[in-house]
Amino acid sequence: MRPEIINKILRETEIGYDQMAEKFSSTRKNFWGELAFIADYIKDGDKILDYGCGNGRLLEILKNKKIEYVGMDVSQKLIDLAKAKYPERVESFSKITSQASLAFPDNFFNRIIAVAVFHHFPEKYAKEMGKELFRITRPGGTIVVTAWNLWQNKRRKNIFNFSAIFGKIFQVGIYRGYCLLDILVPFRDNHGGVFKRYHRVYNKKSLTDIFLFAGFDVEKCFLENGKNIVLVARKK
Repeated sequence: MRPEIINKILRETEIGYDQMAEKFSSTRKNFWGELAFIADYIKDGDKILDYGCGNGRLLEILKNKKIEYVGMDVSQKLIDLAKAKYPERVESFSKITSQASLAFPDNFFNRIIAVAVFHHFPEKYAKEMGKELFRITRPGGTIVVTAWNLWQNKRRKNIFNFSAIFGKIFQVGIYRGYCLLDILVPFRDNHGGVFKRYHRVYNKKSLTDIFLFAGFDVEKCFLENGKNIVLVARKK
């Protein structure tokens, strides 16, 4: 995928989340129960990056942990909602750009959590971002990543949509520059309008390959409740 297409996708993802921030947050007041086991990977004293933190809801399952927490997201409106939701942690939240670089020194965090983030990244950018997360993870540190399972029945129509396949094969229309596993999924904004967000279709192998490429040792990658692909990896 060409750099200009990647940058357009990342820019539109940021704008899209700002457009749907209130609606998104209202449907995600609580952390997904099927992923609550992520808390088991976090111990008192951990320094944690919540990469793609949204409204900060990961903190709900960490409220009994004594941790150093940093939450980052490309959406300023979601960051504002996170600060309002957790006023005691206002300084912990910040907006980041879509550049594949983070303003932390090497080996800074010993836990990184990225819930429902990487499926918004084109493959080339996902590899760059995986390497950046590897850089800021301490040796012995763990990363937990989830991505939507877009092969599930209710999402599969976005993969096998005729116009999408036609557009990607013949490189025309809104799918010009896209690969076969790049799809657009319709969502509603804060005012009920429909827009389409970019998603990358992963399976367990392709998600594992991203983080092996980054340098991590992948400990496990599994499907949780049919909805999410979960990867757990460690930096030696």
